[in-house]
Amino acid sequence: MSIKLIAVDMDGTFLNDDNDYNRNRFAAQFRRLQARGIHFAAASGSQYQRLIEQFTPFKDDMDFISDNGAIVHARDELLFASQIPDDLVRNTLQVLATHYPQPMALTTLSGVNRAYVDTMTPDPVFKLIGRYYNALEKMDDLFAVNPAQLDDQLVKIAVSFAKDVDTTSAIPELLSHLDSSLSAMNSGFNTEDIGLTGVSKASGLRHLQERYGIESNEIASFGDNENDLDMLTMTPHGYAMANAAEDVLNQAPLRTDSNNEDGVLNVIDRILAE
Repeated sequence: MSIKLIAVDMDGTFLNDDNDYNRNRFAAQFRRLQARGIHFAAASGSQYQRLIEQFTPFKDDMDFISDNGAIVHARDELLFASQIPDDLVRNTLQVLATHYPQPMALTTLSGVNRAYVDTMTPDPVFKLIGRYYNALEKMDDLFAVNPAQLDDQLVKIAVSFAKDVDTTSAIPELLSHLDSSLSAMNSGFNTEDIGLTGVSKASGLRHLQERYGIESNEIASFGDNENDLDMLTMTPHGYAMANAAEDVLNQAPLRTDSNNEDGVLNVIDRILAE
């Protein structure tokens, strides 16, 4: 295979269960990828600010697809941001305030510059959210926020259900309340990510393809969850992790070892060996 772009999901894929990766091994691989002209992109539902911290030694020479494709950076250049119109944000927040208040669910607004949660969010929960959003801010009455007054572009609304909520009924109900121009996808951890329909990790990759002149069959992608499926199935070189959700294992063209067995790095070695 002639691979020109490698795209990796983070949690459950590139990162092990200790929220880390084999940095020395990847550093050696990254130098060889650069020498071969192969692009490397992190493709995550997480925030851009979190991703650049996780790849501090490499961030100036790689690409980032964050918030499930709603934000795309080519190196440090903001290439694309899929802003949700203000009226849709307000309407969706009204639905969430009515049907899914805390503690049933936690709502996080994600923008280009930072993410936002309600000021009533308990400190332990706020700390947990900070694992995925480095630039995080509490707001008074999040559900009444006027997006136009924020110095930001809101691109995603994340709804994280409590562990005791029956998501088999709660999620379909949530989807039934959404405007037709919005859709949601599961990003793991009982969380549904709401954004504009058509925005995904695959659509984010297409912006990088256009920038670099890369065909879909020249991409190797890696993931473990529902929000990875479109980028896994857009190429014949889409790898599901051994620990992936069943649907992902069934639909992805290929499989690799688990996130705790360096499954991504093992395939990168094979790519570099060709």
